[in-house]
Amino acid sequence: MSTTSLLFLFSLVIISIIGVECFIVGDALMLSSTSTLLSSSFPSSLLLRERYETISSSLSSESSPSSESSESFPFTSEELIEFAKEYTTNPSPDWWDDDEFVFRGPVIGPLCKKDVIATLQANIDLSLAFPDLEMNAFGFTAEDPLEPNRVWYMVRPRGTFSGPFQHPTNGIIEPTNTPYVGPPETRSIVFNTKGKIKLQTVGYVSDRFTKGENTGGRGAIFGQYAVMGQYIDSNPGSWTTQFLQKITQYLPTKLNVPKSYSKKEDLPDWWTDQRMGAEL
Repeated sequence: MSTTSLLFLFSLVIISIIGVECFIVGDALMLSSTSTLLSSSFPSSLLLRERYETISSSLSSESSPSSESSESFPFTSEELIEFAKEYTTNPSPDWWDDDEFVFRGPVIGPLCKKDVIATLQANIDLSLAFPDLEMNAFGFTAEDPLEPNRVWYMVRPRGTFSGPFQHPTNGIIEPTNTPYVGPPETRSIVFNTKGKIKLQTVGYVSDRFTKGENTGGRGAIFGQYAVMGQYIDSNPGSWTTQFLQKITQYLPTKLNVPKSYSKKEDLPDWWTDQRMGAEL
């Protein structure tokens, strides 16, 4: 078999696996369609917008504090929670800081803002397959003793595989009306002193043995794939996932395969963790 043929076969396999990343990012933002995110306003709540603009104006004429301690951070915990609820209800890339934003999951990321947007623009959509998907976010708290600018919350996703799904490489997967009962998942949002989001984390399953759960303990989009009979290794440290993620770095750009993680030079300076994708 020629080198070109081998590369083509690798590409099909990788697109099948890495195409999932489009869903993970959209799912993380609680979207039924990634196009919703790219057209949303920021922030939609008038009260939040007024508060945000007041703080942003006061900071525009002075340098931002180097430390985001409780003494210097301009937003109260109550305001941060409202910001987080607003964001998860009406998401928009405008919430993401242009220079600081990072997206991270257990095996996906770190991704900078431009790479997240490029992933979303691939717009592989699960809304037809799970039209009744609900993320059921709850437990918003901004009482982190070490990071006062971080909002933690949980989701318990529910839905039904009641519509056809166009798999990136396997064709159409017909619906089975199987309920989707995902495990509880911990997520977080870190705000900077400008009121913009500098970090979002998703996909961290907190208990894979909860009643009724039928994804094999898989979080984020990996759980939905499992309900459709598509099992993908979502474990940090998986050598197969790491291998596939590294291979994508060498694929032709014309294939437009979504990134598993951004190039180190594209990540903000504040992000110092060296682990990429599924690496431990």
